[in-house]
Amino acid sequence: MSRSEISLLLPTRGRVQMLQRLFDSLVATADGIETVEVILYIDEDDMATQAVDHPMLRLVRLVKPPRQPMGRMNQQCYEASTGRYVMLINDDVVARTRGWDRRIKDSFGKFPDEIALVYGNDLYQGEALSTMPVLSRRVCELIGGVCPQGYHNTYIDLHLFDLFKKLAKLGQRRLVYHGDLIFEHLHHEAGKASLDATYVKANEESDDRLFINLEEERWKQARMLKRHIESLQTESAPPTTRRSVGARFKQLFSYGKS
Repeated sequence: MSRSEISLLLPTRGRVQMLQRLFDSLVATADGIETVEVILYIDEDDMATQAVDHPMLRLVRLVKPPRQPMGRMNQQCYEASTGRYVMLINDDVVARTRGWDRRIKDSFGKFPDEIALVYGNDLYQGEALSTMPVLSRRVCELIGGVCPQGYHNTYIDLHLFDLFKKLAKLGQRRLVYHGDLIFEHLHHEAGKASLDATYVKANEESDDRLFINLEEERWKQARMLKRHIESLQTESAPPTTRRSVGARFKQLFSYGKS
């Protein structure tokens, strides 16, 4: 199978009409839909979703045991993906901006090391939270996966957002927000959908504790990303710059011999 440019990671259950709406919007607005793949995590007992298809989309279906933690489902979607960039997306989303795929790729093109979190406007949280974060595969490889597998339902977006907020505090701002890149989140809390079983979240207290307990791990990963960025910046510095540093060191060292 040829490699995709962008992989959309999408655990879903019992939302056939929402999926078709999302698929139609992706196809209608992408510049190069042939470079996009959608990795679906579908429960074994959800026969209706297993039958969902789209003639213009490359769909990869992972049919797995039901009721798995959201973190584990997203990680398995990531492991099955081939894209250079991976996006965590929900089934209650509609792509509104033409050329969204090109905009994502252009955003990462500004960073030769591809260390960034890119996100658009969901018309709900806006800039305040990356509800549909996009990471490069390089970032996922460095942090050991797309997200911690222990999260049951919530905090995955906040976990990744907080990691890059920490990286910014360390002097490397790699959060890229596009207010005019619209992936509308038709969430029931925004009054855009009816409440269904998927919106009812269990184990919220467990997710609260896990997010708090992973605070130091996020700092550790942020420091690691900072070192990676700076090591590549040093390697790419012009030879004249590296020689001037070496010459200055020799000059300083020679003072001790005079």
